[in-house]
Amino acid sequence: MAEPRDKNGLTESEFLQSYNAGKYERPSVTADILALGVKEDFSCLKILLIKRGGHPYIGKWALPGGFIRKTETAYQAAARELEEETGLKDVYLEQIYTFTKPERDPRTWVMSIAYMALVSELKHVNGSDDADSAAWFDLIISPEKISLQNKDLGVNISYAIETKKFQNGAIKYENWVATPQTQELLAFDHIEIIIESFLNLKAKFEHSDLAFNLIGSKFTLPDLQVLYELILGKKLYKTNFRTMIAPKIKATGEKRKSASSNKMSAEYEYIDA
Repeated sequence: MAEPRDKNGLTESEFLQSYNAGKYERPSVTADILALGVKEDFSCLKILLIKRGGHPYIGKWALPGGFIRKTETAYQAAARELEEETGLKDVYLEQIYTFTKPERDPRTWVMSIAYMALVSELKHVNGSDDADSAAWFDLIISPEKISLQNKDLGVNISYAIETKKFQNGAIKYENWVATPQTQELLAFDHIEIIIESFLNLKAKFEHSDLAFNLIGSKFTLPDLQVLYELILGKKLYKTNFRTMIAPKIKATGEKRKSASSNKMSAEYEYIDA
C-alpha cells in the first residue's frame, strides 16, 4: 500500500524532514511540587518550601521545582527536582493542574505543570542545587486565610482568601482568590498552586485512600480522624467516620499513643487492596 500523502503531496517522513520547529513560539515548561505532610501533633498541615538561590525572586520562598528536560516526562522532572532541591524521594506524586497565565515568570514564557507530593514522615531537608535552603512550614488553611509559618526562621507569609464564582459553560464553580496580607510573599504564582492543589485534595480526600500517604504505616483511629478533619475543614462524627474507614484498615493487636490526644489507643494499619 502506498504511503499516504498530504495536500502538498508529502509523505509523513518528507513532511517531518521539512518541518520548521520554529514556526510557532514555544514556551519553557517547569514542574513545581507542593509537598504536604502533617505536624507531629496533628495540629496542622506542613508544607515544604525552598529559598531561591538565584534570580528571579532571589531570597524568596517558593515551592520546589524546575525546568523539564527534553529527555524526561513531567512526572520524572517533578521527582528529580524534589530530590535535587530537598532530598525527598520515593513519595506519592500526583499531577494537579497546568498553570499558563501569561507573564507568570519574568524570564520568559513559562508554563508550569504542578504536582502534589504527600509524605508520611517529615524528614530533615537541606536545600541544594539552585535552592539556598529548604524547610518545613506550618500550613494553616481556612476559607478566609492561608498562612505559612516557620517560627524558627521567623518567617510568616499570609494571604487573605475570598471565595469567588466562575462560569464554565453552563456550570458555575467556586474557587479561592488570594490577596497578600504580609510583606513577605511566595515567589511566582505559587500561592495559586497551593490553592488549586489543596482544593483538589479536599475534594478527593473523603472518597479515596490518599490519607494513608500522610499518616504512616501504623496509626490510631483518633489520629486518622483528626487528619481527615484537617483536610476537610469540618468535624466528623466518630461513629460515621469509623464506619466509613472500616473496610480500609485492620487492627495490628498492639496499642500506641495517639499523637493528637496523647492517649493510648488501638493500633491499625492500612489494607492495601
